Amino acid sequence: MGFKPGQDVIVVHDNKNQVGVVLEKHVISKQVVYDVLLENRSALIYVSTVSSSKTRIDKYLTSLLCETGAVVSTIPYKEMLVNEELPICHA
Repeated sequence: MGFKPGQDVIVVHDNKNQVGVVLEKHVISKQVVYDVLLENRSALIYVSTVSSSKTRIDKYLTSLLCETGAVVSTIPYKEMLVNEELPICHA
């Protein structure tokens, strides 16, 4: 299961669940990682879905909450994309 830019996800970071939106998807050494903008407007880069990672996208919670519409991010991704206001995470 892959996530697309603009898709809402649940990120586990410092043992807290946070809602975010995927900015970009990368493949590094055959592993898929994502850049995610959290609702507090901080960005995390190279976030994986591996359950042993300290910071990760929780696939189960994302499918349970975000994909069903129970939790919706307040980040205006489409508006920010059009206005070129998304953060640049890579040089």
